[in-house]
Amino acid sequence: MSISIGGIGGFGANHHLRQTLVVLNIPTMPQPEAYIGNIAELFDDTGKLISESVRGYISKFMKAYEVWIGTNVKRH
Repeated sequence: MSISIGGIGGFGANHHLRQTLVVLNIPTMPQPEAYIGNIAELFDDTGKLISESVRGYISKFMKAYEVWIGTNVKRH
């Protein structure tokens, strides 16, 4: 998962990191990928996430990540 203050900065950073991890043979979750842009607009002045759609998106991503971790722990 990556975030950025702009529209697609997290996308580029995420892909660059994934390329590096593959060379080092470090497992990465293939799907889903998560890029959240314009991150500053998603929080209020106290730091609370105000976007319910992004909250749901992150929740789905984290559930998939939990399954992926469980699968990989069993393999190694």
